[in-house]
Amino acid sequence: MERLGEYIQEFAALLGHDNRPTFKGIKKASTGLMAFVPDNRVEHCRLRIIDAKNDENSKPGKHSRTLKDMLGVDKINQAQILDENSNVIFAIFGAQVDENSVVERLYQEATVDGCVTGLVSTGKAMTLHVCDHFDRDLRLVVRNETLAREILKHFRSDSIRLRVRGVWQRNENGWSPEASKCTVLDFKTLENTSLSTVMTALAQLPGNGWSEVDDPQGEWEKIRGIH
Repeated sequence: MERLGEYIQEFAALLGHDNRPTFKGIKKASTGLMAFVPDNRVEHCRLRIIDAKNDENSKPGKHSRTLKDMLGVDKINQAQILDENSNVIFAIFGAQVDENSVVERLYQEATVDGCVTGLVSTGKAMTLHVCDHFDRDLRLVVRNETLAREILKHFRSDSIRLRVRGVWQRNENGWSPEASKCTVLDFKTLENTSLSTVMTALAQLPGNGWSEVDDPQGEWEKIRGIH
């Protein structure tokens, strides 16, 4: 499995880092991950798994939803969490993907540039609205209140670059985060110089190749897969 490390990371987060889970190997022909938890933390793990089953908006539920999306993208129907006696205590079903849909999807960590236009509370999480340079309203999930407050300081002012993780989909403007399927990890403020200004300046520098291109910005967007 190419993304084994990502699955291990999310599985450990579901169990809870405070419970000190450790990776113990792979079983069942490379389809099962084994984890060890100290005896005095087993019951805490069980409670987290119950929370994930009963409330998708809980902290462990966040990680079970992430696993669900990852399974869906990888076209895995179901993953089961077993206890030490091999009893199924939680089944996570992969998010259903329409096989007839022409929309391509992938699970990845990448960046989004844009201007913050709104932040709406949706239970224990928040939905961040960001307008990118294609004037698209991107809806991202923020689960950390401190991070949300810092981002909101740039409301309708500075351009920012957000590092997000989740499901992306391909459309006519290239790859973009699927609505409410990507979680913001952190961000940084960008200079407000427009892309057209930057590309114009590059085109004026001799010997770098851009000066020989008729439409530098259009060529850059073509290279990035935006067209």
